Amino acid sequence: MTKANRSKFCSTYSLVVVLVLGCAVGPALAASLKSLMGDMRDNTNSAKDVLTNFDTASANRIMERYAVDARAASDMFTGQGGAKEKDLASRFKQLAATANATSQAPMTKAGFRKALSDVTNECKSCHSAYN
Repeated sequence: MTKANRSKFCSTYSLVVVLVLGCAVGPALAASLKSLMGDMRDNTNSAKDVLTNFDTASANRIMERYAVDARAASDMFTGQGGAKEKDLASRFKQLAATANATSQAPMTKAGFRKALSDVTNECKSCHSAYN
């Protein structure tokens, strides 16, 4: 194989590898993100129940779960090259920080209601930007 042919082969091979990985990783990332969004939805439903029958420990656990899920979602996009991916990583990181700070503070029903509103507003801002 000549040097020119080898170079052409390597370029073609590299392109095929990138396309195959892109097709394989893209759906996996989407499935993982969809799973996390489902977990956050379930957490929001649990939060509504906690508002009805408030207790501090449950409220803190709700916020801890938001923080864990948001960190996991942020990690999915961290290091990705596009502007959308960087924005998503940043948004999820902010959501994690908000939920984590709330979960560490003494919780009242009014405080939990405000924290839940802050978290769900961050969720809505992302959904309005990307849905």
